[in-house]
Amino acid sequence: MTDLFYVYFLLSLVIFLLGLYCVISQRNLIKIVIGIEIMGKAVILNFITAGYYQDNTGVSQAIVMTVILIDAIMVAVMLALVVNVFRLNKGILTEGIVGLKG
Repeated sequence: MTDLFYVYFLLSLVIFLLGLYCVISQRNLIKIVIGIEIMGKAVILNFITAGYYQDNTGVSQAIVMTVILIDAIMVAVMLALVVNVFRLNKGILTEGIVGLKG
């Protein structure tokens, strides 16, 4: 493995930690969804880097396509939940979710 692999791995780790910080520190549901998306992009970068340096790009591309598909479905579900929270509470802050039942 070359030093470039470690650079890309550290870059994906920094991006993942940036997304994790966004999820932990924010109270706005839209910003939390964006943080989860940032974390997903870091995972995709890590898969691409690992596949390239193991000379197995076909498998890594298939995994990345699957992750992108799951990521798109996950965002659609999360945003639908945010819309429902907004309709019920007239706000998208996390404090409004505590009172929900059912």
